[in-house]
Amino acid sequence: MDLRRLAPSGVFSAAAARASGISGALLRSLVAQGRCHPLHRGWYSVERPASDKHRHRLRVMALLEEYGDQVMASHCSVVALLDLPDEDIDWGTVHLMWRDPDRKFRAFSRVHIHELLDDPGLVHTSTTVDLALAVVQMGLRSQTGMLVAADHCLHLSLITPAGLAAAARALHGQRGVTRAKAAIPWCDGRHESPGETLTAQALRGLGYSFSPQFEVARLERPGRVFHADFRIDGTRVLIEFDGRVKYDPDSNPDAARANFQEKLREDELRRLGYFVVRLTRADLAKPALVRARVEASIRDSRAAAA
Repeated sequence: MDLRRLAPSGVFSAAAARASGISGALLRSLVAQGRCHPLHRGWYSVERPASDKHRHRLRVMALLEEYGDQVMASHCSVVALLDLPDEDIDWGTVHLMWRDPDRKFRAFSRVHIHELLDDPGLVHTSTTVDLALAVVQMGLRSQTGMLVAADHCLHLSLITPAGLAAAARALHGQRGVTRAKAAIPWCDGRHESPGETLTAQALRGLGYSFSPQFEVARLERPGRVFHADFRIDGTRVLIEFDGRVKYDPDSNPDAARANFQEKLREDELRRLGYFVVRLTRADLAKPALVRARVEASIRDSRAAAA
């Protein structure tokens, strides 16, 4: 039995299974065999969820099919549906927005249906709320989650600062909107990865002023430049975020070459008079450690310039 013929989108309902001749007993047997997987009341997936985010995405797909054109994904459910970068997100509850303000709706366990929000600056799609709105909606709960998604979308020109402002207007009066609005000025498309967004957040929290994607002119190859993730303003200290995948030989077959090229790059930066602080995700969880490393490099740079 090819369940994918029953579920071309990857999800199917118990009602569709019955209509195809699959009895309740057979469906339970298929679940026990691991050939399909329960998502929520009356809905199943033909693929095993690989993560909480993946399960959330499958649940969103099922709910969009169940409710039809009455709803669209919102909040973190847009991040799951579009598979955007994520951080600090609770995947336990699906968030949907009801399209017709005059029509009553009924939600159920682990599904939150929100009333329609609109603004001339928002453009909803057939399946999701305006992307900038979804990003700011995440900021109602988590500035970190909002910043990671916003920076990614700004970097790819999927949203604009004006769109973020329109989203904040539409959310006026909602719980957490002050927190979300406070994070809008920090959204920056120059951050090229979630790691850079988290690094910026850590540096900001420590009170540092910094410039992302700082350009360093190369003396040894005139006309060429390096781009450092950050420079601490007013200093010769550069901050680089080191993601694991780029330098991990188990994840990247070119890791050895990447490590060697990075060494050559850093050697040249030092010859140019810069001091480089390299940070990992684990480091960012220790603000005191980050401050100590940055301050040590600032002292060293000033001593070298004296």
